[in-house]
Amino acid sequence: MNAMRKPEANTSGTLLGNSAYIFLIRFFPTLASVAALVWLSRHMAPTYYGRYQSFWVQWQVLQVVACLGLPTVILTYPAALVNSLVRGISRLQLCLLITSLMLVAGGFAVLQWQSSSPFEPWQTGGFLLLSVLGALLEAYALLGRQFRSLSLISVAYAGAFMLGHIFLVGQVLTSQQLMSMLLFCNVLRVAALSRLAQQHFDRVAAVVPSPFKAVRQLWLHTALNDGVQILFRWIDKFMLNFLLPPALFALYFNGTLDVPFLPLLLGAAGSGLLLHFGQPNIPDTERVTMLKEVGTVLGSLVFPLFFFLLYFRYELFGVVFAHRYDAAVPLFLVSGLVIPLRAYNFTAMLQHKSQGRAITKGAILDLLLALLLMYPLYRLLGLAGVALAFVISTYCQAAYYLALTAKLLRVSWVELLPWKMWASQLFRVGIGLLVVHELLARVVPEVLVVLIGSGLTCLLGLYLFYNARQRAQLQP
Repeated sequence: MNAMRKPEANTSGTLLGNSAYIFLIRFFPTLASVAALVWLSRHMAPTYYGRYQSFWVQWQVLQVVACLGLPTVILTYPAALVNSLVRGISRLQLCLLITSLMLVAGGFAVLQWQSSSPFEPWQTGGFLLLSVLGALLEAYALLGRQFRSLSLISVAYAGAFMLGHIFLVGQVLTSQQLMSMLLFCNVLRVAALSRLAQQHFDRVAAVVPSPFKAVRQLWLHTALNDGVQILFRWIDKFMLNFLLPPALFALYFNGTLDVPFLPLLLGAAGSGLLLHFGQPNIPDTERVTMLKEVGTVLGSLVFPLFFFLLYFRYELFGVVFAHRYDAAVPLFLVSGLVIPLRAYNFTAMLQHKSQGRAITKGAILDLLLALLLMYPLYRLLGLAGVALAFVISTYCQAAYYLALTAKLLRVSWVELLPWKMWASQLFRVGIGLLVVHELLARVVPEVLVVLIGSGLTCLLGLYLFYNARQRAQLQP
């Protein structure tokens, strides 16, 4: 696939098509992990489930630390510039990168050993190593628009992941055998991604002078920002997995778990925006228009999900977790208040303008504010106060990034947001789903409340998505 957009191609359509592909590539592994989460929480003891989720929390944090922001940097620059960086890397720089990766993987193995992980320490370290290699190679293949091949690899890995967990619950596999299976699948995945990356590397023949000095500052801030952002998302769970008993940690984890497809959706939209912003001869006015159009489309998907989770939360926990984690519903309500912010990418324009320092500053201030609020709110509200601290700081961070973007582009911050479309979407969805829930809760069993409510939510979301796409003139 040609990495350059054809002159006659519709840029909006290219953006939506690329974002949709990126979302689907990341969707299937995420779907498999969510299905495995639900499957294990329903059939395994809370103590085991807590230790299992402790592994994934530590992995989420340390995998981003080990990646050093490189996947985001790869997607930020043209392929020729990235190729030049790869060709120009010195042996010392390569050794430093490998050493840092091995240190993080070793640290992860030690943490797992100390926390009574259900997996062997060497398995966990190997899993992190392979996942980092996979993330780097996948980002480079995305830069080459190798979407179909990446989709096939994603589906195959997701299927193997889910099958392994079915075997675990069925006692066909032990925990260690499950991880050995995942390691083998990751070796195959990395090999396939390496083949795609090699094809793209050979195809892009243009070479520019070594860009290391030019990208070093952005790389530094990107690595720091990615680390801070993942800490912000997971630091409460990362800390509590060492402080709480496994069963209580499992309760907190389920109550404060991000709706997994929303960060995925926003990440895909952000990657698509970066690819689009990187095209030559695009004025900032078109970039602002694109931000608002993407916000409108994201709102059509995010707002229905937000109100569904808000109104149907008790029935949802009853059906999904078989009433084993009903005590986590208040936590789920508080942490879900951040969902509407997923309808907009607050850093895409800043990242395109190489404002790495500003992004990092906002991320650090966000994390510090959350940490400052955690203890007093915990004293006031218990574990729900911990979740509320992160909700408040997230809204403050979004306002900070929005103000910076407006100042950079010399426009009012109001001009950056699709207010009218959002207000229409929120009103229609909020009222409509409230009526649906009240009617269903009175006449049908709990399972049907969830099934019918989720079906109507999907239909409403598709209707709003179609209208938003038509209004924004985004064609796939």
